[in-house]
Amino acid sequence: MADDTKPAKKKRERKPRKMTETRLRNIAVYYCQRYLVSEEKLRNYLETRLYREIPDAEERAAMAEHVPDIARRMAEAGLVNDQEAASSRLRAALRSGYAPRAAVNNATRSAQVDRETVEAQLATALTEALPELEAEEDDPAAMAALALKRARRGPWRSGEPDEKLKQRDANWLLRRGFRFDDVRKAMNIDPEEFA
Repeated sequence: MADDTKPAKKKRERKPRKMTETRLRNIAVYYCQRYLVSEEKLRNYLETRLYREIPDAEERAAMAEHVPDIARRMAEAGLVNDQEAASSRLRAALRSGYAPRAAVNNATRSAQVDRETVEAQLATALTEALPELEAEEDDPAAMAALALKRARRGPWRSGEPDEKLKQRDANWLLRRGFRFDDVRKAMNIDPEEFA
């Protein structure tokens, strides 16, 4: 019987590209075009790229000196905007069912922007992310009920939920920053009343 196995091809090693200031700036531009980022998030991303691609600590430190200048230039060019990054993360957290306080914490951490900038965007983000709650903006129980409705949990589940599912849905809301009283009110709402 003949041996049909072929020898494995050697994978061609690709030589790593040298990191230059121009290449680092191009990486920053590409990243800013793909994502809404804050200045701090861009700095962290560029430093991570330097850490991954430059093994020598002295060379990495020399290249890292260019990072603040590149981030500042991106902000001047309008490619980096702290307010837009904060607003985007805040809207995403609110649409995902987070309570406003928890959404602010989430957006502050993920956008890497100071808390005051995120809190300044809260009123606008609430109206954009949750247009159904225009009149009841300050009612956390209504926000919890809307989060349940959007996720098809609690009273909006198809079929008859048992106690285990009700407990799971209540815990889901609690993990998203809603208070227990608001969770209890939202879980007892009849779906026909909320329409």
